[in-house]
Amino acid sequence: MHCRTWPKSGLLSGWVLAFALAGCGKKEAAPVPPAAPPASTPAPAAQTLNTGTPVDGDATLTVPPTAGAGAPIEVGWTGPANTGDYIDLVPRGVTATSGEITYAYTRDAVPVAKLQVPTTPGEYDVRYVLQLANERKIKATAALTVSAVAASLTVPPNAEAGEPLAIAWQGPAGNGDYLDIVPAGQAETSGEITYAYTRDGSPAKLTAPGKSGGYEIRYVQEGPGGRKVLASSPLAVAQPAATLNAPPTAARGSKVKVEWTGPKRKGDYVDLVKKGHTATSGELSYFYTDRDSSSELTMPAEAGEYEIRYVLEAPGGRQVLARRPLRVQ
Repeated sequence: MHCRTWPKSGLLSGWVLAFALAGCGKKEAAPVPPAAPPASTPAPAAQTLNTGTPVDGDATLTVPPTAGAGAPIEVGWTGPANTGDYIDLVPRGVTATSGEITYAYTRDAVPVAKLQVPTTPGEYDVRYVLQLANERKIKATAALTVSAVAASLTVPPNAEAGEPLAIAWQGPAGNGDYLDIVPAGQAETSGEITYAYTRDGSPAKLTAPGKSGGYEIRYVQEGPGGRKVLASSPLAVAQPAATLNAPPTAARGSKVKVEWTGPKRKGDYVDLVKKGHTATSGELSYFYTDRDSSSELTMPAEAGEYEIRYVLEAPGGRQVLARRPLRVQ
């Protein structure tokens, strides 16, 4: 953590005096004096950090009584302000000075401590914890109630593999919140197939997985105490169709024209592999489908049995949508 720059008090402006001018024997109207400047509200005295030997002393906390799950809050405080003192958040009634859900050092919390409340609703305590040379002491405690928050998603029931999706959403949009796609029934808030942060706005831009099957699109809240799934909607993914047309034989080292149809997703390609090759890598020749519906593949120098394939590029892994045998002689 780094210390912050101290705020400095500004100087108050003085009064501007006005007076009437007379001239040519004729009395001129006095100009209207400017309005008096508003009274300045004295700023609270800046908390002075103690960078020397830690000292004991009283402390106070100013905490909002309630906050939505995962929301940021500001905590006003006074106290000894030793460099090791901190303000933490714990479940209601916890007395141990360890295992806190989140915290901020007072040296980084002038004039207020900024905390993010837990994602789990419930009753919590915000505390000022004094750090002395050989012990910690709880010098002040304030109650905080964390309430549940909601989210919603607008998800199409069906999509094709690799299809771009625009998912409208509503939710707290906290720092780190995101939408993800996972296999249907997955409870873990990790191992997602693809995701988009809510900070990038609504609708969120996602891409359907490459493998057909049942999935869920979820709103996941990020915060202290662990991630929470606030909303989930099912998505059924079907494999799109693709076709290939090429001659059945070709000469070694020649170029063969291949005609194709397919979803033409970003990154899709047509490749040439040895017959029986299952990996979607290690191709002998290929071209991307971001061009016209026909292009050429270069044949290998070795005669034998090969396959031409249409390969879909999508989250979760590439999928072969079409195959056509080819003999090189």
